[in-house]
Amino acid sequence: MRTSSTLAFAAPASALTCVALTLFACGDATGGLHTAHAEIVAEEDARGNSGLDRIGHHFASDDPAVRRLAVRALGRLEDPGQLERIGEFLDDDDVSVRATAAAAMAQAVFGAPSEAAARALAARIDVETDPAVLGSLATNLGRIAPGSPAARAETDAALVRVAARLPSPADDRGLIGHVGLARGIDAFARSIQPNGRLSAELVAVVGSLGSLGAPAGGVAATVAARARRLAAAALVTTGQIDADAVRALLQDSDWDVRRQAMIAAGRHGTAAAEVVPAGLADPHWRVRVDALAAFDRWLRPEAGCAAIVAAMDDPNPHVAATAIGLAVRPCPDRAAQVAALQARIGVMDDPDADWRAPARALYALAAIAPEAAAEDLARLASHANPFVRAWAARTAGVTGDQGTLTQLATDPTPNVREAALRGLAAAAEAGAEPPPDLTDIYTAQLEANDPQLVMTATRLLVDRAGADAPLPQLLAALARFSATQRETERDVRVALLDGIGAVGGFSRDDLVPYLTDFDPVIAQRAAALLTESTGEAHQATPQPLPRTPTPTATRLRELERSAVVLHMAGLGDIVIALRPNQAATNADRFARLAAEGHFDGLTFHRVEPNFVIQGGSPNANEYSGDGPYSRDEISGAAHWRGTVGLSTRGRDTGDAQIFINLVDNLRLDFNYTIYGEVVEGMEVVDAVQEGAVIQSAEVVSR
Repeated sequence: MRTSSTLAFAAPASALTCVALTLFACGDATGGLHTAHAEIVAEEDARGNSGLDRIGHHFASDDPAVRRLAVRALGRLEDPGQLERIGEFLDDDDVSVRATAAAAMAQAVFGAPSEAAARALAARIDVETDPAVLGSLATNLGRIAPGSPAARAETDAALVRVAARLPSPADDRGLIGHVGLARGIDAFARSIQPNGRLSAELVAVVGSLGSLGAPAGGVAATVAARARRLAAAALVTTGQIDADAVRALLQDSDWDVRRQAMIAAGRHGTAAAEVVPAGLADPHWRVRVDALAAFDRWLRPEAGCAAIVAAMDDPNPHVAATAIGLAVRPCPDRAAQVAALQARIGVMDDPDADWRAPARALYALAAIAPEAAAEDLARLASHANPFVRAWAARTAGVTGDQGTLTQLATDPTPNVREAALRGLAAAAEAGAEPPPDLTDIYTAQLEANDPQLVMTATRLLVDRAGADAPLPQLLAALARFSATQRETERDVRVALLDGIGAVGGFSRDDLVPYLTDFDPVIAQRAAALLTESTGEAHQATPQPLPRTPTPTATRLRELERSAVVLHMAGLGDIVIALRPNQAATNADRFARLAAEGHFDGLTFHRVEPNFVIQGGSPNANEYSGDGPYSRDEISGAAHWRGTVGLSTRGRDTGDAQIFINLVDNLRLDFNYTIYGEVVEGMEVVDAVQEGAVIQSAEVVSR
């Protein structure tokens, strides 16, 4: 491990108390707890393939911290067959175990309706007295998808019953019960879409949550604001927020509550003519971002683009970028629009100048006045920064500049070549005469080692050439990616197998080796192709790779006292406290890779204002990461602003890319792993733009 220093910092406001946000997952720091935790994690990570003996043993522990780890592990198996065992803990003597059991029961049936789980949780409402457990019952009832109108009505009524049993806000320590109820209603509102609505009784409950307040500046104020945001979000989701309520949101002291007014206006047009102009003038830039989106949908058709053009000069770069992005469609005053974009293109020859606004402006200009973009496109295509050249490829795709696209198809950076391939394909689909060697251009990319590039090239090659696509090159690419034995390259290997199947002409010997592949998805796909091509049944017998060892008790103690500092070039430091109590294996992996220098020089390649920033990819794209997959470790923790999560492409497909929540993103709850939290440097997180560089990462003691 790199040299480690000691870092002192204050706990973030979002931490509140350990109990309030992690559903009691903190525990004490005894050696016995860490030993038990390590044993539980090992069986949990194996997904039951090594048995559940140690988990079962720890059910009987006298330590409630151990019992809740054990019952949470059962839920993480996502096996409805475990409901009965989990249900035994709903009446545990310890409050924290009961709360965790509610979350485990809902996780056991993740993604599917389950009247059994919903009724088991609802049955506890009338006997439970602790507000924290009542909040957990509400949170987890709300996220179980109702399978019928009757089940929907039962959940709605159960949430109303929770509200009736909660103590007053003054008697609800940390407002944990009220926030739990708000989380449940918000999740329920989403689960009954597209057309579901809340009952009048539940709407009344939402109204009371929307009026929660607390003295400004304290932790309680933060929690109360969260409840108000969730209350507003639930009504926005179901379309049950009226103009008066939207206007009232604008008066809230919390910027994220005011942002809900913009979301309501943007989604439904509610009071848009009144609230959107106020949002465009809001002092907080995140409100202005969503106000622009609402303006574009509802006011632009009549008001024109003056507000969008004005927002290009916003002092916040995210607002300006949003405005430039909206300028890809023609405005009534096209001349003014073109002039505004040209004014922002600037000089692209300086490699040290900020390229983001000019690159986006040129892309927008190309969409409305391609002839005006031609001269600057050449400079963009030769820029030293590969992110800029990727924008050049996208711009050339809009203008149909096949000369530039062909040039960029040989760029040294895979992301640039991938964007160029997409542009060439789009030009061909639009009726342009493709380059005579287009098939060769696609085929050449199969020799690359970037999964995203090869996936795109394979799809385009097969679409263009069909049965004439070069089978040997497809098979060679499949063999090359397979030889590295990287689980995280599953997607490109699936794409290649699909391409091989579409082209046909392969022999049995070409695919038989993949019947015993280390990845069961690949083995099953190879078996299906062989069965289809030969008419004889072929069985997949995958040979999985050994799992990465899970952290020991000693390592868990170390991780609890550790943070990862991302030193962002030109911006400052982002300090991420690790949360091994929530996600032991992923916190361990993140710290280990940071100590090994894995993240040094990598970037945040995805920046979505009012959602997330994502980075840590060696090739700055979605499909390039660290080798083995890590398992999801879903906890009851919410995706509040500042939490750090694991990027995945389906269950148990973590590749060590990270994302940081820029706002409260509770729609990600119970689906994505949280293994850290930004405790210093959220202003740096907010300043991150596309291509921001992680100069270095280090692990420090705290």
